[in-house]
Amino acid sequence: MLSAFILSLRANLSSEAQILTDASHVAFKTTLERWSNEGLQIPGAIIRPTTERDVAITVKAAKKHSVPFVPASGGHSPWSTIDTSGFILDLGLLKSIIVEPKSNSVKIAGAVLVKELAIALSEAGRCTTLGNGNTVGVIPYCIGGGINILAAIIGFACDQILSAKIVTADGEIIETSQESEPELFWAIKGAGQFFGVVLELTLKTFPLSILGPSDGCHWVGNFVYSLDHAENVCNVLESLMVTSEHNTAGLIMVMAPPPAFQPMLAVIPHYFGDPEKAPAAFKALSDLQPLLSSASNMSFVEFRDSMDYACVKGDFKRFSVAGIPKFKTKSFLKVIDLFKELLDSCPDASASGYAFEWHTAITELQPQDSAFGFQDQLLWMNCFSWYHQPENHNVVVDFEARALAAMRDGQVENDFVDYPNSNRISSIERRYPGEARIEKLRTLKQKWDPRGIFTQQLL
Repeated sequence: MLSAFILSLRANLSSEAQILTDASHVAFKTTLERWSNEGLQIPGAIIRPTTERDVAITVKAAKKHSVPFVPASGGHSPWSTIDTSGFILDLGLLKSIIVEPKSNSVKIAGAVLVKELAIALSEAGRCTTLGNGNTVGVIPYCIGGGINILAAIIGFACDQILSAKIVTADGEIIETSQESEPELFWAIKGAGQFFGVVLELTLKTFPLSILGPSDGCHWVGNFVYSLDHAENVCNVLESLMVTSEHNTAGLIMVMAPPPAFQPMLAVIPHYFGDPEKAPAAFKALSDLQPLLSSASNMSFVEFRDSMDYACVKGDFKRFSVAGIPKFKTKSFLKVIDLFKELLDSCPDASASGYAFEWHTAITELQPQDSAFGFQDQLLWMNCFSWYHQPENHNVVVDFEARALAAMRDGQVENDFVDYPNSNRISSIERRYPGEARIEKLRTLKQKWDPRGIFTQQLL
């Protein structure tokens, strides 16, 4: 099937498109590289289109020849891998950014990365909701939800989608928006990965001044504490996370940085507003005698750079993300104990970190209607596991589950929230809340992808 499929493609794709079939070739190996080797398989081929027509032809031919495939649009997805029976549809050669000042929007196509879009928008004096990893693909990040530091102020990334262009299971290119195919558009905003190959998104943009009045920069702090201060630090944050006095966001993370690899707490707060008022907002954190304390005004482009160490390709990495109704000091102290236990039992995972993320805002956002049903969920637990030996997979997964269970202590299981951009295993009810939402998604799946060309999810 695969050989017949490839033969049919060679005569129909544009001359610049690539069909890679030799797994020993440098181009094949380089294209196959991704953020994590967890679950990595060697495909029978990698198809790299350069036009929208190439994508449509490829999808249509794959359906005709019953060849399975997975899209790749950045390389961070744990699901962009397949065995030799299928192929990867890599959008790395099909990318563009067009900033449209008159409509306060930006049009992105293909595998545009977060850093690339941040630079283009910043040069135009604009910004939008982007993730914390510079090498994350913007389109998959947006259509899967899009947690970001501005979530409480302007919403999640999926809320910024104004229109989308998608290749359906029939190989047709469809333009969607609130006016054109509105139900499919609704599904794309939070579950687009299950309905087709999203070629292009048009996103709302905002003036850089929403970050802060200092030339589009905002205040970012960095406080590092010994674990002796953990309870006091958590008590301060427990109060801070429920205040609406300031526009803030941030992380508290237990980690063990080199060279000592000793567990410690890092608190990275973001303040949006007059930078002169930021120290007052976080004075209680600076009063707790941190081992390290620094702060600076960072631009829309540069504040993510501190996470570049975690964006390197290779090794074995994973994220588990869950919505938590309330930050509890007692629960996070249990997470700290679990992290210490992880390092003791599996030193190979010393580069891991367990973090709690918060977002607050002075004003409340208007509710959005989309497949993503967690616009009011502004507290998230992030378990980042990084290990080198594949045999430690089950160990780190077990500790992640225990850490999430600790933070969910006292919560009814029916109310559990699993972030859909990092989970395709747990029950659909935990990823897409509400019976009506799930029923609508399933109905749309039957209409647009009844054979499950783009995963069996929702079928």
